[in-house]
Amino acid sequence: MTKQEKSRPLPPSLSRMRAQWVEETALETVQAPNCLLGIVIGPGGSTVKKIVDQYKVQVRVPHKGSKDEPILVEGKNKTLVKEAALHIKAMIDEEKERRRVTTPVSRTLFIPKALHGKIIGHRGQNIRPIIQSLKINIVFPKKNDNNDKVSITGLPNQVDQGISHLLSLVTSFPPCLA
Repeated sequence: MTKQEKSRPLPPSLSRMRAQWVEETALETVQAPNCLLGIVIGPGGSTVKKIVDQYKVQVRVPHKGSKDEPILVEGKNKTLVKEAALHIKAMIDEEKERRRVTTPVSRTLFIPKALHGKIIGHRGQNIRPIIQSLKINIVFPKKNDNNDKVSITGLPNQVDQGISHLLSLVTSFPPCLA
């Protein structure tokens, strides 16, 4: 093809069809963190292909590494486009929640140093059942460290329960008189 052939304008009938397509298409955008684009694409593109087939839409997912570009959902039927966009958003929200719940966290609790020994108990008798039942890690500062920080690490729900247990142990001991 020569340059002259490439730059030729479209025939009027194709031009009208193109204009009609542009007028009649609906477009929805879905914001997603770059790290979750793979959820929409799926293994080998299988997830996005299912969405395209199910909703009869086009889905354009930004390239990995692009910043702040939304996922574009486009099609002729506004209802199907909206449903496809909602489906994609639900997939992303579900994955965000799954990652939030399954990603370990670490929280710090300030407990007076004088209570550390009582909370731990003789050979860990008070703290061991909490650690084992909730599958969390609780780290008290060393005896010679004059620090009130107690670190609790584990899954978010278990850490929150561990904090509640520790606070109930703290309140069960009478206040220290210095």
